[in-house]
Amino acid sequence: MKITVKADKNNDKHILTLLEQMGYSLPCNCHGQHHCNGKLYSFDCSLIPKEPITITLPDTTGDITGIALEDMVSSPGIGDTLLIDLGTTTVALALMEKNGGTLRQTLSFSNPQRTYGADIIARIQAACSGSLKDLRQTIISALTRQVSLLCQKNHQRPEQITSCLIGGNTTMIHLLMGYDCSGLAASPFSIHVPSPEPFYYKNCKVTILPWLSAFVGGDITAGLFACHLTEKETPTLFLDLGTNGEMALFYNNTLYTAATAAGPAFEGGGLSCGCPAIPGAICGVHLKPLRPTVTTIDNKLPVGICGCGAIQLCAELIRKNYVSKEGILSERFPAEGIFLSSSAEGTSLFLTPEDFRNIQLAAAAIAAGIETLSHTAGIAPEEITDFYLGGGFGFYLNPADCQTLRMFSSVSPDVMHPMGNTCLRGLWEFAVKEPDTLFIPPVNHVNLAESSYFEKQFIHHMTYSE
Repeated sequence: MKITVKADKNNDKHILTLLEQMGYSLPCNCHGQHHCNGKLYSFDCSLIPKEPITITLPDTTGDITGIALEDMVSSPGIGDTLLIDLGTTTVALALMEKNGGTLRQTLSFSNPQRTYGADIIARIQAACSGSLKDLRQTIISALTRQVSLLCQKNHQRPEQITSCLIGGNTTMIHLLMGYDCSGLAASPFSIHVPSPEPFYYKNCKVTILPWLSAFVGGDITAGLFACHLTEKETPTLFLDLGTNGEMALFYNNTLYTAATAAGPAFEGGGLSCGCPAIPGAICGVHLKPLRPTVTTIDNKLPVGICGCGAIQLCAELIRKNYVSKEGILSERFPAEGIFLSSSAEGTSLFLTPEDFRNIQLAAAAIAAGIETLSHTAGIAPEEITDFYLGGGFGFYLNPADCQTLRMFSSVSPDVMHPMGNTCLRGLWEFAVKEPDTLFIPPVNHVNLAESSYFEKQFIHHMTYSE
């Protein structure tokens, strides 16, 4: 498919960013740094065009373009179906026309419940300590306000939405519905209520995709739809690389699931100068040899560092011998941290020893989780033939950096498929196909908190020796 990208002599944006603004989301693991291992396109991913350019895009028949984007060109027409990815850190909305599956508009915003804690554990504790009603009202008010804004962007009324599909982790749905969260607070992590049945809000039918366990929610169920995971005949892994690190391994007609507390570091949370993947976020860092060279999203002045930038910098620290084989920062690492840049406001941005530790812990948790699921299924990680990576920033990860951190264990980078927002994509498929029933194979949920194998592998992945 050939399209023309508009640009002039004043343009300072990568061609990938321009394409995103047109509604085309293309996998590129370096976001314009010219060292990705993604698909071969008819253009250089690092190109900053200064005049209109006609390019050829790969066939995307059946795909949703731009659905995970915060900034896109909306398709004209009324949307009658609302999709909601209710994430711990970020909430993403998409408005579509059910007949034909045409995407109309998208919008995303930070989950306002973060004031009660950055992760689900903190929010469960808050809910069990008397704040459940406040948590529920906080997200309902935010959704009401943001859906209204979404409709304004699409020049329509909220009343014209007749169906709504929601995917979210089990805790987020409990908080939305006002369910008792005490069973989620401690082992054995039980759920007191089944997944919600469809219900009506005014004239809108609301369907919440079912959860698979206490910590593997409907967003993962949607991801299974997006990746067609249960149709595979060889070992296939799905990982939603967000705050909770939820994963599912399908093998021998069984679904092995787990959730590991990766924390918010991959989404910029918990880092001293962390930020979401917004314009100006540092998304790439190279050490040459002492002062970092940084790349920001949209080439804007730095505002902080996002998850993919922090991962790349931590990988660089390991490659440049700032980190010992035992996983300990050497004396070469400045006590105050690595100076990255000054922000537009003149604030100095650093990556501190605590930031490195947060990324190290998160990467080790993901790797150990993958190995524990594989061990439970009776296979080795290198036997996995397809690895679907959910989460918006998965597009921008450099597999070489992930290998340096050993974040995905020994799963081959050649089988990795960045999928973007798999929750919204799965909700879209559900809306279009309207299945009578959800096929979910037998589920074997692995409680990593009680797994001695996970603990052993986690400790192992805190080091970087062969």
